[in-house]
Amino acid sequence: MGVYKQKTGRNLDGEETYGPVLPLPLSVVRLAASSEKTSVRSDSSASRGQADQMVAESKILTGQLLGVDDLIELVGMTLRVVGIHPRFTVSGALDHYEVSLEHVAE
Repeated sequence: MGVYKQKTGRNLDGEETYGPVLPLPLSVVRLAASSEKTSVRSDSSASRGQADQMVAESKILTGQLLGVDDLIELVGMTLRVVGIHPRFTVSGALDHYEVSLEHVAE
């Protein structure tokens, strides 16, 4: 079981705002977090500067309809919804949602 916060809009500074924390029944399909090297500068040819960036390739299944940019907290990680795919039974009824997630830098 995880928790989620729905995106409610943006404040005057352009930062995303979220509603209250709500329970989220879910099943984890993949929850893989890793650290990747990324260039610090757009023209990294001069300094070859690098930084570590957390990357999470995660998928969950849930019966709750979520929105893109909603936040999910699961196993001490904060993840952002980047994709939602409804999945149907063979008779055509909605069964659940497959949700793709990315790691949120904290």
